[in-house]
Formats: sequence, structure tokens, C-alpha cells
Amino acid sequence: MTRCLVDGARRMSMSLLLAAALASLAAAAQPAAPATPPAAAAPASAQAAGNPAQAERIMQAVQRHLQEQTASLPGEVRITVNPLDERNRLAICDDLQVFLAPGARAWGQVSVGVRCLRPQAWQVYVPASVRVLAPVVVASRSLMAGSIVDAGDLSTRVEELTALPASVLQDPNLAIGRVLASTVQAGNVLRAENLKQVLAVVNGQTVRVVYESQTLSVTSDGRALGNAAVGQGVDVRVGSGKTVRGIVRSNGVVVIQ
Repeated sequence: MTRCLVDGARRMSMSLLLAAALASLAAAAQPAAPATPPAAAAPASAQAAGNPAQAERIMQAVQRHLQEQTASLPGEVRITVNPLDERNRLAICDDLQVFLAPGARAWGQVSVGVRCLRPQAWQVYVPASVRVLAPVVVASRSLMAGSIVDAGDLSTRVEELTALPASVLQDPNLAIGRVLASTVQAGNVLRAENLKQVLAVVNGQTVRVVYESQTLSVTSDGRALGNAAVGQGVDVRVGSGKTVRGIVRSNGVVVIQ
């Protein structure tokens, strides 16, 4: 009886050992689960993506640069800086530099360059527009080619200079007394090419030189050293032998101010 019990216990122990060995082999055959990788750090360029503070700083820098470039322009200057493209990924910048491409001017539609000098170099172009509104000369009635322009033929109207040819006239005095080279319809802007170049002073001509100040006007004679139309500058040699430069006011009259 005792021997039977011992043999049964031995067989059960062997069965348990065999089951444990099989379980161990099965576990070893299973592929190991991959370790969870640590979260990757975002690149520095992405840290500034959608950064409203930097975008505003760039736009303000472009605005200031265009204001400086247009400070001497006549009339009312209106500057619009377009928002940055949201697809740009620009690293945070400590030192911005704003520039215009060589040959470009702050006029009409313009692309303004912005580059970062440190800590990470990058460059981007920001679209902007510069509009200049100022009075221009217009025909107050239809003017026929070959007629002489009178003050009553002209008026002024505020227009956007950036949308007009560069030859548009802004001073009516540059047209008064001139001969029209082409017909100008009422309300149309007057341009330099609408007028014939009529010389009011020719080289070697004796002219009347008028020295003007706020309180005094002195007249003398001189000799013109070049050709000029009304409103243009010309050199004149006066009686003392000195050469002065003035503006032609009318036929044979040069004003020194």
C-alpha cells in the first residue's frame, strides 16, 4: 500500500515538472513585446510654428521699415502688411533684419525680406502694399491738341499715385502756358507727355534774373548757360561773372530763391 502511494506521488511530480517545462518552452517561443520608445523632442523650428508674438513682431518690423522708406513721399501714405503664411516654420529669433531686394522700392505691391541673424539663421519674404494718395492735375474741360493751357483749364483731384504713370503732373504751374501735344478729355489726368516741350530759355539768351526772399525782390540781367522750359532749372552767368542756378518761371525769367 505504501509503495503504491509513493509511486503515485512520483508520477504526479514528474507530470508537474513536464508541464512546467512545456510552459517555459512556449513562453520562450513568443516574440518579446517592443519597448515603448520615449517621446521624440519637437525640432526647434516647430517650436515657433503658429507663434503669434513672433508673427506680430515680424509684421511690425516690416511696417516700420516701409514707413522709413516712404517718409519723404508726398501725400498720404497707406501701408498694408499681409499676415505671414501659416505654413512657415520659423525658429524664434533674437535679431531680425528687414530689407528690400536690390532695385526694389516701397511703392505699390512689394515683397519685403526679413532675415534672422541669430540664434538660427532663416529668411522669409513678407508681401505688403504701399499706396500713396496725393493731388494730381486733371483737365477741367476737354482740351484740344495744339491749344495753350490756361489756369482755368485745370483742376486738381486726389488720386492714388501708385496706380498712375510716373509722368503724371502734380503741379498745375508745370502745365500752364504750355502747348498740348495731344487731346485730353475732361476729367482725365494730365501727364508730361500730353505737353509739348516749349523752351522758355535758350542757351546764350539774355534773361532777367529775379532774386526773391520773404521780404525782398531784386532783379538783374544774366546770360543763360543752357536750354530750359518753364519749371525747369537752368544755370545763369550774372554780371559779376558768378554762375547761379534758378528755376524758369516764364519766358526769359529765371528766379533765384
